Amino acid sequence: MRSLRINFILPDVASKPGGGTKIMYEYANRLALRGHQVQIYHTVRRPFRPMKTPVWFKYFSHKVRGSYIPKWFNFSENVGVYIIPDVTAKYLPDADVVISTWWELAFRLEELPASKGIKFNLIQGYEVWRGFESKVRESYTLAINHLVIARYLQQLITDISGRSPVLLPNAIDLDRFKLSVPQKERREGSILMLYSREQVKGSKYGLGALNMVKEQFPQLSVTLFGTSPAPADLPAWMRYVQSPQNLPALYNSAQIFISPSLSEGWALPPAEAMACGCAVICTDIGGHQDYAIDQETAILVPTKNVQKLAAAIISLIGDNDLRIRIAQKGHANIVNNFSWDRSVAQLEELFNNSLA
Repeated sequence: MRSLRINFILPDVASKPGGGTKIMYEYANRLALRGHQVQIYHTVRRPFRPMKTPVWFKYFSHKVRGSYIPKWFNFSENVGVYIIPDVTAKYLPDADVVISTWWELAFRLEELPASKGIKFNLIQGYEVWRGFESKVRESYTLAINHLVIARYLQQLITDISGRSPVLLPNAIDLDRFKLSVPQKERREGSILMLYSREQVKGSKYGLGALNMVKEQFPQLSVTLFGTSPAPADLPAWMRYVQSPQNLPALYNSAQIFISPSLSEGWALPPAEAMACGCAVICTDIGGHQDYAIDQETAILVPTKNVQKLAAAIISLIGDNDLRIRIAQKGHANIVNNFSWDRSVAQLEELFNNSLA
């Protein structure tokens, strides 16, 4: 199999860990390890949104400080990482394949000449959180190769564009996220949750449910983690870990992981928790449903429903057999179906078939 020249295009620079950016970095690293020539280009300009800071100033600021290379991710030495003012032919070298993510960049991608490579765009969510819904939907109709990370996105794009995009599921690093502490050896009533200030993550509903459960189970042990500082009103009995250095160990310390998100593309934390042997409770949304099967690999609850989330937590605390069964089936599902080797091989095959 020949070595391909592959350019990844990402919006701006992610100073903190983010799921969508992490996925693109992982693909870049792993394709480079398979012998391909991989470059990552972060673009300063946002094509459809006004910028408070001039493009040239932001570009040179990143260049001088070297901040365009995120410190939170370990890039392969074979991957080049760059900052460019805009996604245009002027700033991108020729390649066999160019792949972007985020709807705004899809428009830039379509405008590139053929010499910049076969065009792919990875859709990682219904990206209407900041408005521009009509443009987001228009981006799905562009004459480029669309890929999606979840089945609900595949159906959404098909309904809008009349063309079915390729499903490229997210994956979990199974060498890192693995079961090291059996469920039976974990502290009784130990619960883990990702905390975020973003309303779409539903943290306030998770906290509400945990407070309800605490009234019935005084021995409840709750740990929250996230990239932002701990919330000022966090109850004293809850532990908070900011930017954990050993996330797999954190997962392995808990019997139960909860994800109260209102919307997700393909949520990584619940899947990582499953890989580490947690019994997962999560909201019944598209971004969970590819791996969270109700009463089999997870317990699914409606969004914004504190009472049902609390009831689900109580059910797993009170039924060891159910909790262990959910944890075991969730773990097996992730290990058997969501490996990086599988997803990277699929993407590599897509690239090669497009060039054949």
